[in-house]
Amino acid sequence: MRAARLLHLLLVLQRRGRSTAGQLATIFEVSERTILRDVEALGQAGVPIYTMRGAGGGIELLDGFQTHLTGLTPDEAVCLFLAGQPQVAHRMGLGSPAMTVRSKLLNALPPVLAEQADHLSTWFLHDPDTWAGNDIPHGELRRLVRCIHLRRVVEVTIAHADPVTVRPLGLVLKAGSWHLIGVAGDTTEVLCLDHLRATRLTNRTFPALPDFDLATFWGRHVADPASRPPGPPV
Repeated sequence: MRAARLLHLLLVLQRRGRSTAGQLATIFEVSERTILRDVEALGQAGVPIYTMRGAGGGIELLDGFQTHLTGLTPDEAVCLFLAGQPQVAHRMGLGSPAMTVRSKLLNALPPVLAEQADHLSTWFLHDPDTWAGNDIPHGELRRLVRCIHLRRVVEVTIAHADPVTVRPLGLVLKAGSWHLIGVAGDTTEVLCLDHLRATRLTNRTFPALPDFDLATFWGRHVADPASRPPGPPV
């Protein structure tokens, strides 16, 4: 969406400094003409942005211009990427800081861009629950979020199976179902939480796994046909 790209362009220029239209076109996977139109839109929105032609030229912001996101609390910083997902944030116990960081993001933007960004919420909503509703017991998902943040070992009971002790690494919301990724013994497991009955925090902590990347792991998991739930009969 253009409003998101304009904000990203503003932040990239703020971080990188002077950049050519070609460099920015490569970053955003658009044409140089699109980048120049975006630069014009930022200028019309009141952003002090300008272009310099010739060798050594490029697109840059006026010296000293900053888009500030001031006063973020730790919880708000965690919620930066949940600012547009209020219902998901609420399920994770982060609803209030997500709303606050959304307001701070909008206040940090020029008014025209803030209006465009805020308009998204009037026509798009992500409902994370299935048609059957949210079946995870109240507070259990939030407890798992806390365990992941604190790197604390947790005991998980799903359906009528025996409790499983895991080192929780991350959560994935897939097609309305929450999944916990964690290490049980020496194996990294994916536990579907649709029938989660209980969680029990322990006092044991564990070190971060430096080689673990959640997106990479999940991509491999869903690419494996054996990991998919059985489909409807043909």
